[in-house]
Amino acid sequence: MSDFTPKLVCFSCNFGWGYLTDRQELAASVKNWIPVICSGKVDAPHIMEAFRSGADGVLLVGCAEGECHFQDGNYQTKKRINLLKKVLAAHGIEPERLKAAFSLDPEGSSLPLIVEDFGRSIRNLGPVII
Repeated sequence: MSDFTPKLVCFSCNFGWGYLTDRQELAASVKNWIPVICSGKVDAPHIMEAFRSGADGVLLVGCAEGECHFQDGNYQTKKRINLLKKVLAAHGIEPERLKAAFSLDPEGSSLPLIVEDFGRSIRNLGPVII
């Protein structure tokens, strides 16, 4: 598995992550990065489509508790992630392949590090088999 490089998809909130940095620079350092208006707006079909399209892991990055621009989007994300982990397990996909991280990073400097750390944990799981 040492040659395995996981394909990751990262959805991140526009209001909490990387809005003070050059988006092209951030996109160059985070492959398959999808900035969204709010992590709570990423619906289950978006996440499942990422897996169907070959993702080995999906990461949602949202605002810290009490900091959501849309009031409760991050709480909705937490609920959605918990439910989707059960759906993934029912389909034979390890729930650890779906992760959410909640914090604030206007410069986006920690986003590549979070994705890299997530990639290491997915590398240990190997490729997803659907």
